[in-house]
Amino acid sequence: MNKPLSCGAEDMLEAVIVQKRRINLVFYNDQGEVSKFPKVLPVDIGSQQGKENLTFMTTDNLGGIIKLSVNTADILSFEADDFKDPRIQYAKDDNLS
Repeated sequence: MNKPLSCGAEDMLEAVIVQKRRINLVFYNDQGEVSKFPKVLPVDIGSQQGKENLTFMTTDNLGGIIKLSVNTADILSFEADDFKDPRIQYAKDDNLS
């Protein structure tokens, strides 16, 4: 089982949602493989069935918009690739395990 995000990391995600900033997101998918999504728009963070989930919007290969959700404990890293303050950047310490 992956460790939950730190409070500081969750605070950064909440700031990203409020400020409507796009982030590059890296996480373990349901198969345990690393998934990378560039420039996603996080829209909500909340609990469901005892797990914290981040809901975000991205595009599919045809240019359509899709909404996905990931358990925050599976997030390895995220970064706002912009020059706005505050600087948003997070990398889980144990992302190689």
